Amino acid sequence: MTVGERQWRLVEDYSIVADPRERFQIIVETAAAAAPAFPEKARVDANLVPGCASRVWLEAVALADGTVAVWIDSESPALRAIGSLLARVYSGAPPQEILETEPFFIGKLGIDRLLTPTRQRSLRRLREGIVAKVSFLAAAGT
Repeated sequence: MTVGERQWRLVEDYSIVADPRERFQIIVETAAAAAPAFPEKARVDANLVPGCASRVWLEAVALADGTVAVWIDSESPALRAIGSLLARVYSGAPPQEILETEPFFIGKLGIDRLLTPTRQRSLRRLREGIVAKVSFLAAAGT
């Protein structure tokens, strides 16, 4: 399944809740619980995403099959939930696909309209962090 297909699946799954605020609340309550646990050995300062209001950790590793595994965690429940959705969308994809595919599901689900400017900035920084880590992995040829 491509990154785009995973995003459309998220949109379909969460769009059954019509009210955007209720939808976001459900995302916050359920998304992080369904995500793989963030590796404790990766919870280091070097994996903190700079420029976020809350601490947000990001780890990405190359897998033997040429894809990337992504983990995201945060002290903020909202960022933890959105991060878990980002990890679900990008994990298992090849680096080039991750780099070329923006997370459109955030706008389609109306998540962006419910975030404060500070959280929106954190979300941008998180995407920038994903791009930086995956670009490094791609350049390293791993």
